[in-house]
Amino acid sequence: SKKSHLRSKKNLGITAITLATRAAMEGGLHHEIAYTLSDLYIQDLEELPDIKTVDAFLEQALSDFAERVRKNKQQKYSKPINMCLNYIFTHLYEDITLPSLAILVDMHPNYLSSLFKKEVGISIADYIQSTKIDEAKSLLTFTDYSLLKISTILNFHDQSYFTKVFKKYTGITPKKYKNSTSEWS
Repeated sequence: SKKSHLRSKKNLGITAITLATRAAMEGGLHHEIAYTLSDLYIQDLEELPDIKTVDAFLEQALSDFAERVRKNKQQKYSKPINMCLNYIFTHLYEDITLPSLAILVDMHPNYLSSLFKKEVGISIADYIQSTKIDEAKSLLTFTDYSLLKISTILNFHDQSYFTKVFKKYTGITPKKYKNSTSEWS
């Protein structure tokens, strides 16, 4: 809307909620729950009086979708695997190793590794890398951090290794990814 900044913000919010609904369903949230949440959030959004309230509401709504997907996914795994997944998620900016995870869950590293692969479907190392690359994509999209800073804070040994791993999971380099996301803005 050219006349109302609040209306524009609400329209963007509706779009964000719609995209979050789709992503939540792809993440395993039951369709009926996702659609019900979407409807309620959009109805609540329409009642908000100002931009600041809209921004705060959207942050809470999108976080709720993400948290519901996280909880839904965790229900599929055993307690030690959930502990590992939670640790990886909350320590993403640190160096995460199989031995440290094995100590966390009081298991032999080899046993933990095979249990993780059996339940999650990929190795612990691949899961950690994939999760770090997802975070890198967010940082590339929503910050102006350099590739060097992103690779450093996500604990990659060097920028060229980060670029190699990023390309392995996305099919493009971080620089191309950054340029493609900036074209949408």
